Amino acid sequence: MKIENPGFIATEDILWLQADGTEVLIQAAIGVPYRRPNAWACPTALAGVDRRYSDIVGESSMQSLNLAIRLIRQRLGHLLDKGEILVHPHDRTSHWTLAALDAVFGRV
Repeated sequence: MKIENPGFIATEDILWLQADGTEVLIQAAIGVPYRRPNAWACPTALAGVDRRYSDIVGESSMQSLNLAIRLIRQRLGHLLDKGEILVHPHDRTSHWTLAALDAVFGRV
């Protein structure tokens, strides 16, 4: 399930330099957790890589938020594990590493 027009409260822009020379702007986005019957959910998106995900469900607002951030970290880590190049949009000399992902998104 996804709510329409979620209020994203945190974003991170990343530039994906693909092997064929294509540049893709990735925007990781986390929304405000909201109450569902017997659970909480958190809107989550990784535009440029995947479509917006189904809202991430947890038993509490904190758990749904944490799971959403972990999903973003895991998907970006998959790209790095495959040898993809991720850089900061305003400083292409600054490459993302697994350690940098951990610093921003936490360890998985």
